[in-house]
Amino acid sequence: MKNRVLFIFLLSFAVLSLIAGQTTDIIPRPQKLKENGQAFVLNEKTKIIYTKGLQKQAELLECALSPATGWDFVLSEGNKAKINSIVLQLDAQINNAEGYRLHVEDKNIRITGGDAAGIFYGVQTLLQLLPAEVYSKQRQKEVAWAVPGVSIEDAPSYPWRGMMLDVSRYFFEKDYVLRFIDMMAMYKLNVLHFHLIDDAGWRLEIKKYPKLTSVGAWRGEGKDRIGGFYTQEDIKDIVAYAAARNVEVIPEIELPAHVLAAIVAYPHLSCTGKQHQVPTRHFISRDLYCPGKESTFEFLEDVFAETVALFPSQYVHIGGDEAVYDRWKECPHCQQRKEELGIQTEKELRTYMNNRVQKMLAAHGKTVVGWDELIEEGLAEKAVGMVWHDKKKALTGTRDGHDVVMALTGHTYFDFPESSIPGEVKAATWLPPISLQKAYEWDPMLDGLDEKYRDQVLGVNGCLWSDQFIHGDELPRINAINENRAEKYMDYLTFPRMAALAEVGWTPQVLRSWENFEDNMATHYRRYDQAGYGYRVPQPKLIAKEEENGGFLITLENPVEGAHIRYSTDGIPANVHSTVYTAPVQVEDIHDFQAITVVNRRQFSLPLYFPKKYEGYEKYGTLLAEWTPKAIKAKVFGAFEMNATGKINKNAAYELTFLFTGGQYRLDIESVEVFKNGQKIAEDLHTGFTGGTAHNNVYKFTIDEYETGAAFTIKARVRGDLGNDSNGAVFIKAL
Repeated sequence: MKNRVLFIFLLSFAVLSLIAGQTTDIIPRPQKLKENGQAFVLNEKTKIIYTKGLQKQAELLECALSPATGWDFVLSEGNKAKINSIVLQLDAQINNAEGYRLHVEDKNIRITGGDAAGIFYGVQTLLQLLPAEVYSKQRQKEVAWAVPGVSIEDAPSYPWRGMMLDVSRYFFEKDYVLRFIDMMAMYKLNVLHFHLIDDAGWRLEIKKYPKLTSVGAWRGEGKDRIGGFYTQEDIKDIVAYAAARNVEVIPEIELPAHVLAAIVAYPHLSCTGKQHQVPTRHFISRDLYCPGKESTFEFLEDVFAETVALFPSQYVHIGGDEAVYDRWKECPHCQQRKEELGIQTEKELRTYMNNRVQKMLAAHGKTVVGWDELIEEGLAEKAVGMVWHDKKKALTGTRDGHDVVMALTGHTYFDFPESSIPGEVKAATWLPPISLQKAYEWDPMLDGLDEKYRDQVLGVNGCLWSDQFIHGDELPRINAINENRAEKYMDYLTFPRMAALAEVGWTPQVLRSWENFEDNMATHYRRYDQAGYGYRVPQPKLIAKEEENGGFLITLENPVEGAHIRYSTDGIPANVHSTVYTAPVQVEDIHDFQAITVVNRRQFSLPLYFPKKYEGYEKYGTLLAEWTPKAIKAKVFGAFEMNATGKINKNAAYELTFLFTGGQYRLDIESVEVFKNGQKIAEDLHTGFTGGTAHNNVYKFTIDEYETGAAFTIKARVRGDLGNDSNGAVFIKAL
């Protein structure tokens, strides 16, 4: 008896000690949270009680708790809270859609929601309050399943909190799609934007048009043939699985562009009728659906009829971006259609096509969603514009009566890397990297959006494009050894940035704090480990870099709970066997210092290091000048003057290279002129630009009358393409 009392005392003491050190690091951050100093301890006798209509949510909770705890919890329908129980109940007084209340005390846990979605999200918060091991699919022994006592009131800021998964450029099996839905649900994201159709593959079974999948879902020949598609039964499974987790699946059926896979299957859908091949390398095809042929609309009617029968969402995404009208201009069917309609331009013809598609979907009770090009073209009825590349479209779209979803490239395109650190994964390059902080620090209610249009800003949408899978052969699965490098790669790009997006969409702007979010993230990596999700390990956080004793004193912070930092000071890259960081480090040459975050010997971060300015730029020659926003005009070309005295130092052919290093907008270059003592002696007149991508950004000239002591000046005519937020450097070298 004494031993039993002692055991209970020690267990209670251990639980209280655990709770004292446990933080409520919930992501997304709740609107209201108050701690009460109590704790609930889950055990094998804990019951799950649910009110009528919540059996499915109770079963999902039991499925979440049982694997790691090893216990089979008893579920029962009822209204009364009992000691040692988790109670799920609806409350009509909670009038916020998806809102919930969570109350934890020593006797029981109560999750109350205005709807089933609120209950589900209360459960997700409860899981985040439990030890990280709860996410494991295997039994975790010797874990005290303690929940800190809290009272939480919470609801989302925006109704649309989405992620796009591009399965056209690379086909992901159904199991990964279901896993991706779990990753979303963990953070209360509720829209899976399913990019099923593009030039590189058609992924949705349409029974009336079997070639869409027998032909359009595959690319390459022989051993290099890859692809796949979802049967209609697969789609039903995905939609049902998502619905149970409060995720709405919205199909994207592209038009009029990004449809080459369909045209390969059925050439008559294009203007030319020519037979093409499904591309094995990424490009945007100029072959569009032909709006001059009535058979095109008959095809779309049939496709949408089968699509809407599979997807109960009120929305269908129809793409609408990046159409080039070369084929339409040469097509007799399209030109005849224009004449019949009395319209003058191909853009008007696209508006006609969009209006017809909008009408056919409205007949099924569906609302059209499209990239922001869609809402600038005079649609007959209200639509939803997904604003991706031009923030002004949100302003004009809402004023014209459309709803908008913010998917701005600079914050939500997670196919871009998080950094430009050497060793970063291969990813998109046409914009600068999107760090975790950049993914977090933005407001969907952009400057200039009138508050009266707030209800028309539905929310946010992250985008995971899989273009990289058809840029080369590095990423796709190796079937012979069942290597899931494609899925691991997508996980790496997704986490932790999807957590940042979730808080942007859920938590009111006034309550959001990068510092708070960064602190909370420290414990979430362990949850990913337990759940089996991949992620990008963050570099050690630099706290201070102070000049001291002729060198530098470097202070770091570990960004991952349970990991440690290792460092080197000899210029050799840090590795998992380097010295463990325990206190600030003194180093003579700061460029010799490197540090990494080590989760385990196979999982560690890219290095934190201090590169020399323009490290790796040596091949471009010598630094000539740097530009900042102060030197650049927006949209209007102006002179950017550079002192080249000493850099032009002999008769030779020279090469001038403009390199973008940061900012929101690219730099356009119109010309370069070279002056000696104020007299123009050379020039290169061609247009180029540099930004996320570069084109013709190298200028050449020849000096054949060099004079010692002469003053050389180079004047370039430049502008920021849409704004002046542009930074970069100009290098010069003699050839």
